Amino acid sequence: MKKHLFIFFFILLVIDHCAFAQQDSTVNVSDAIQFDVKSVHLDSCSDTLIVELFLISYQMDPREFKLNTFATQLVDQTGASHLLSSIQMGRVLVKIEDRQNYLHYLIKENEPVVLIVKVAGWADQKANKLNVVFEDSSEVGKFITHQVSLAPMQ
Repeated sequence: MKKHLFIFFFILLVIDHCAFAQQDSTVNVSDAIQFDVKSVHLDSCSDTLIVELFLISYQMDPREFKLNTFATQLVDQTGASHLLSSIQMGRVLVKIEDRQNYLHYLIKENEPVVLIVKVAGWADQKANKLNVVFEDSSEVGKFITHQVSLAPMQ
């Protein structure tokens, strides 16, 4: 009987350890929004870097998403920040020429929304990360800076 109990507990220990080994450590979640990189590519005709992200909202339905368009910037491999030439989320498009400070979007729970950012005049450097600055859902006027790593995508 003791032998069977020992085997049973050993199996439970192994199964429990395997479950921990399969957890995804690359999940990019901030303020109940998951950020997933869809693609990073360079349009060679116009020298424009295009970064596409999926944003998925958890625990809030619907959620007002307020993105700071001037603070959201792309960082290259040298650490230099680049202002975005346009930001599009769903059907909402904000160009830098519009001088619009915020992009407002209503995100539904568990429905992925594509966020497309473009940087015109991109040279031969590689994109390292995207600093996404958006308003905290629990406190009006407080902004969160979330860094999305782009290095393995290029």
